[in-house]
Amino acid sequence: MKKLLIIGWMFLLQWNLCYSQIDSFSTSLKGKIIRAIGKNSHSSAVCYAGLKGSELGSGLIYISENSGKNWKPLNNGKPIGVYVSDIQAIEKSSDPEKTLYAGTWKNGLYKSKDDGQTWQKDLNFPSSDVRSIKSGIQTPLLIYAATSYLGVVKSIDGGKTWKGNDAKTINSTFQFVWSIEIDKNDDNIIFAQTFNSGIWKSINQGETWKQVLDTNGEVCWDMKISKDSKNVWVVSSQRGDTLSSIYHSIDGGNTWEEMLDVPQIGISQINVVESDDENTIIIGSWKKGVHLLKDKNWIKSTLVDYDSISEILLMDNEILIGSWGNGTYNLKLE
Repeated sequence: MKKLLIIGWMFLLQWNLCYSQIDSFSTSLKGKIIRAIGKNSHSSAVCYAGLKGSELGSGLIYISENSGKNWKPLNNGKPIGVYVSDIQAIEKSSDPEKTLYAGTWKNGLYKSKDDGQTWQKDLNFPSSDVRSIKSGIQTPLLIYAATSYLGVVKSIDGGKTWKGNDAKTINSTFQFVWSIEIDKNDDNIIFAQTFNSGIWKSINQGETWKQVLDTNGEVCWDMKISKDSKNVWVVSSQRGDTLSSIYHSIDGGNTWEEMLDVPQIGISQINVVESDDENTIIIGSWKKGVHLLKDKNWIKSTLVDYDSISEILLMDNEILIGSWGNGTYNLKLE
């Protein structure tokens, strides 16, 4: 089995050298809660940040055209809806219109056809709470959305109509989905990371589901699928606690092995820098910052000076980190 997750000395050395350069590290949206970060598949340097505000009408979305170094507000600096306070998910669709989707807490789904300059609420979307959105790759009009009480819903016509599982299916599978991930090589395959029911997998666009991992009541916060779809990593932890687990699959999520000696830090995020020789695991915590695995030892990064991490995104040769209260951090990989 391929050696797991060892970070080479040169990688850390290069990362720290880049940190010493003024233009290699930046904190943006300082003091803001970054609830969601989304990539633009049509442009490798473009990404979006959704904020969690403190009151109604404070849900803003920002765009960056340089991998998160600098940000500017969309929608003329106004919230996407007068009652929106929390942008929980952002996704740029691959449909012909290149629709930009924003999922909110308590205010449903919003769409933009002009890259976020204006927004309209989708009145046909069946849930007020949208936790995660993923668009099809081979099927451009396919859209999946995770909800807190209807499981996973989908559209096969570019968001014109939506379909969810019936009540019987929901009751026998799962209801509250924290996040979803699709197989980039086959967008019929989707994983649901649930709040208290482990990981579920569907191979037919969510028509039927099978539980593939029981996390013993821990919330499944985040997942990473490798480029070849064989390796899958999942992080989970107890809600409001530091108890944490990392699970790894080498067969596309059908069977799993729990990693040993995982930091008990309340893991919230995971990403993996893949290479031909060794992979680099990066994890974020609800309470204790960013950690990396080096020579089978976990090391806390000193480059991120904030403890609550909400997103870890790979942007070509850079890592974009969203924090729950201090904006974004942009770190070069070379």
